[in-house]
Amino acid sequence: MNKSICIIVVAAFSGLIATPWMVNAEPAGEQNHAEEERIVPLTKEQLISKVPQFYAFNYRGAPRPGKRYWLRIDNSTWIERYPDGLQTVFKVIGHTTVQNIEGTVVVKVEGNGSEPAPDNHRGFQAFIPDKGSAVMHHWFRNVDRGDTDWKDLGPMLGVE
Repeated sequence: MNKSICIIVVAAFSGLIATPWMVNAEPAGEQNHAEEERIVPLTKEQLISKVPQFYAFNYRGAPRPGKRYWLRIDNSTWIERYPDGLQTVFKVIGHTTVQNIEGTVVVKVEGNGSEPAPDNHRGFQAFIPDKGSAVMHHWFRNVDRGDTDWKDLGPMLGVE
């Protein structure tokens, strides 16, 4: 990664600037493509009352199909655990709305070697709906591949 991109990524994670992959992304579905997706910092109130601490979902694709467990380990970090114990680390970008559902956007920052595939590192994002939302599904997109639409991976189970 060149020095300019590193500076932008560090500044974006520090909340100093909004990079193009944090805004102007268009979620799938009912939103007008002319509207911008606004990702804003999470508040303490949202962290306490709306952001889940844990959930799981059944993943049917490769690699490693099976139940994926998601655990929020602090205010800015999530761990995704695979059925065989491998895990990936996600950092919180902020809060947004996808298909009229409010929730948290996270980005993958660390994986286990080549699993999952290294081509989704740092551009792979997940959307985690707020507790009590009308639709509690795990969503993803890969902005490094040009994905701006969120894709539904299925219902969240055991949301706490």
